[in-house]
Amino acid sequence: MGFIGTSITENDAEVILTSLVKTYSVIPQQLRPYVPDLELVLESIPREARKYSLEELIELLSWAAKNQIVV
Repeated sequence: MGFIGTSITENDAEVILTSLVKTYSVIPQQLRPYVPDLELVLESIPREARKYSLEELIELLSWAAKNQIVV
């Protein structure tokens, strides 16, 4: 069993979480109140998305952003 009961290794979890913190840290302080909380964003992901891999979801969302479907 990995990190917090998942198959994710502790080392990979550290890299993933550190990268996420770094991404959020570049958001200027005055804009942070307008950025949705990560927990809220995750809770809004529909159940239909759970049957796909993260790679597939990233590909879909990247395509949607490039085509200005989601901005």
